[in-house]
Amino acid sequence: MATVERDEESTRAGARRPDMARFIEFLEARKAETKNPKHAAMIGLLIEHSVAEVRDHDIDRTMATLVPDCVYHYYGDLAMVEHSGGPAIGRDTVHANYLTNMANGSLNMDSLEVEVDHFFINDDAIAWDGYARMRMPGQALVEAGIPLPDGGTVDDDFVQRARQAIVIPFRDGLMVGEDFYLDSRGTWEVAI
Repeated sequence: MATVERDEESTRAGARRPDMARFIEFLEARKAETKNPKHAAMIGLLIEHSVAEVRDHDIDRTMATLVPDCVYHYYGDLAMVEHSGGPAIGRDTVHANYLTNMANGSLNMDSLEVEVDHFFINDDAIAWDGYARMRMPGQALVEAGIPLPDGGTVDDDFVQRARQAIVIPFRDGLMVGEDFYLDSRGTWEVAI
């Protein structure tokens, strides 16, 4: 079990912007302390996947971390499920979903952050729970039917912080996909 230390999440002025580098640093630390070579390789692949997906927007490197019959499931907050593209079953659908989210800014280093409360790994999967922090433009919230926080406008960026849990199964040294659970009761604040 591991806990990521967090600084103050919000102020009276609003919420700090997400920073995906925090999650990558967390994974690198977990990999360094892992004694099991298979688990270290799994964490290493997840690091490569995260960097390719969110920092570099390299679709070929991202897809190279996945099995051919990959599948992504999203559960919980229906507006966020729809914004994420819904379930993605099969390589072509997953590929298209990634391209869409890379293009629309959902997968940027300052648009997404994972805060880990508990981290689990065995020979078959990596899983964690904690919080997801996601930045979205006010216009995107309005289009998704999400009410803007008090005092916010469509021209503002907002940060949602919501409970989440992710399970990433592995097969033959590659990720099978993700089962992503997001609590719909997250909070939205104006990004600072």
